[in-house]
Amino acid sequence: MEYANTKDSRIAQYSFGKSVSQFGMTVYSCNSARVGKKIFGNDPDPEKEYVLDSQTDLVEAHIAANPNGKVAAMEDIIKEIGIYNQVHYRTVSFGSTWKSDSLKPAHLSILYHNGAHTHMRFPGICRLTSMEKDGVVACSGYDNKIATGRRVVFLKENDSFTPRGKGSIIVPMHDCWYHQTKLAQHFPFPISEPDTVQITVSKPTVIVEFYDGEPDVESFTTAWLEQIEDGRIEIVKR
Repeated sequence: MEYANTKDSRIAQYSFGKSVSQFGMTVYSCNSARVGKKIFGNDPDPEKEYVLDSQTDLVEAHIAANPNGKVAAMEDIIKEIGIYNQVHYRTVSFGSTWKSDSLKPAHLSILYHNGAHTHMRFPGICRLTSMEKDGVVACSGYDNKIATGRRVVFLKENDSFTPRGKGSIIVPMHDCWYHQTKLAQHFPFPISEPDTVQITVSKPTVIVEFYDGEPDVESFTTAWLEQIEDGRIEIVKR
């Protein structure tokens, strides 16, 4: 009860069920949720807030390029939710379908499907509900609460991967192979060489890469819109 009444990441850490801490990063991990499992969050504020003033412009540019798309069909709803989008120091990535219910906006829910991710804060107290058996989700971020540069790739099959540089850290959604090194699900892996390698996957796998530098807020917003367009993120009435 103490954690529920304060901004404390331990409520999320507890409800995910498992956490992995190494290389200055902690990943909250859930890899076998039953249908209906709840994960709660009320994270503390990051050390620095990142708000995108041009978010409405990005939405309008996306709609102009995709006039018959899903974003265009719900422009008012997208803009309503968009005003709450603030970059967080953590990234939540999904290996199955989860429903997110936050305090704001109170009348809408967001469905995140396999392959989805978000770098944005969940406004206020948030509840994630697993919509599938054996639900998988991870929440990754640096322990110093500083928001850094990030990129996400969703590999549906084996593919080449070029890291941003030596010292970046990747977090895989599922076990996979990074060249000849096996990576464990939800365990941070530090990059020691910037060479292009092959990542071998046995199932569609989200890879989140954290690297030094300021977060690219515009690309985060663009990625959010693209995921709505391709169906990995859905906005539904609560």
